[in-house]
Amino acid sequence: MDKEKVVKEAEKFVRANIPSSRLPAEDYLQHVAAVRKYALWLAGIYNADKFVVEVAALLHDVAADADATHAAEGAKVSRRFLPKFDVPDEIKEKIAKAIETHSIACKSVAIEQQIIRDADGLGFIEDYFKWFFENLKKRFPLEEARKQSIEKTESMVDKIKTPEGAKLAKKLLPKALHYLQSAP
Repeated sequence: MDKEKVVKEAEKFVRANIPSSRLPAEDYLQHVAAVRKYALWLAGIYNADKFVVEVAALLHDVAADADATHAAEGAKVSRRFLPKFDVPDEIKEKIAKAIETHSIACKSVAIEQQIIRDADGLGFIEDYFKWFFENLKKRFPLEEARKQSIEKTESMVDKIKTPEGAKLAKKLLPKALHYLQSAP
């Protein structure tokens, strides 16, 4: 298995399959890049499989148009995508499970699964909350959009369970909340 090739092809796949619910593409790709960055950082700290978390980070929201079931649908997408690259079944399943369990409602078991959950939360708190807020402002009055955005951003902290991820989330959260509380 050529890990570098798989990562490059996953990058191409993500760029070619941007969910319509996650437009504009630049914001979505910035989120994916942040999740990847945090996943690799946490994998280094917690001695997790960097290949698994990098590919899972890239593919974690590829099925975002499925809304509440996007994590399970994203896992299915990964199971269809990865066989093209001679990825061993055990590794394919680790990637799929990390994608499948990255949403708030899911429980994580393996460290790679928790890392993707944490990285997704960190990526949201770092900057993606702005995209979320802007989209809510299109559908709701400003104060309702603000309230829902604050609740969502705070809930992201709750999904982060690694000590280093939680420490970073506590540093990022005040900046995000300040933005949401004062943004027009």
